[in-house]
Amino acid sequence: MKIYYFTSTGNCLYVGKEIKNKIDEVELIPIPRAMKEKNLICDSDMVGIIYPLHCFSLPSVVEEFLEKLKLEGSPYIFAVQVTGGGSSKNGFVRINEILNIKGLRLNNFEEIKYISNYIRAGRNPSKDRAIKSIEDEKSKLNDFITSIENKDDKNLKIRKQAVSNFVHSLWKNKYKNKDKKFNVNSNCTGCGTCEKICPVSNVKLKESKPIWNGKCIDCMACINICPSKAINIGNKTLKKDRYINPYIKRNELIK
Repeated sequence: MKIYYFTSTGNCLYVGKEIKNKIDEVELIPIPRAMKEKNLICDSDMVGIIYPLHCFSLPSVVEEFLEKLKLEGSPYIFAVQVTGGGSSKNGFVRINEILNIKGLRLNNFEEIKYISNYIRAGRNPSKDRAIKSIEDEKSKLNDFITSIENKDDKNLKIRKQAVSNFVHSLWKNKYKNKDKKFNVNSNCTGCGTCEKICPVSNVKLKESKPIWNGKCIDCMACINICPSKAINIGNKTLKKDRYINPYIKRNELIK
């Protein structure tokens, strides 16, 4: 089994690791790394996609990857959507649309709800609250792991939700300069973590300080993962805690 995942703060990687811990012969592959290495051919008979919900649908990097991915044979395909408490089936519908073009379909899917770590719009959870949200969803995740072990087939009989799909389109296509208020303060050590973790190579160091280049996908990885808490959006994130999944180490995210 190959599982392709996209994670900014570790929640999706945590889900992938839980699947790997319970099912033999699972390979976890970060989607940004696969894109950079042009590793876009998969011959596995079981394929998983794990991603965070981004404004009611797929992160743009996940959508682009799926469009380019060549799936050989007729694999069993499942998806896990990790949310910060919200809910939308649009991501599953979009995955199925992409697969249908390839003569395939989504066989199984599940939504796992943790607590939002979208620091732009709210406060990140404390470690205790994050752990509780993960524990609250553990049985649901375990049931889904059993379901994919059995290759259960969940017939996708849902359509895109029109209003939320429209909002996602606006967010994705019209709000381009999501990084225009990003800044770095004197805490910055020039370590380059932000450059390494950006999934679309939007962050570059100049004179040992990060600059953003206008192609941000709004994932909040650079802000949350910076070890010095040096990155902010304007001044509204100055007093906000940063978030990493409590079961994931920072170096696991920099791949």
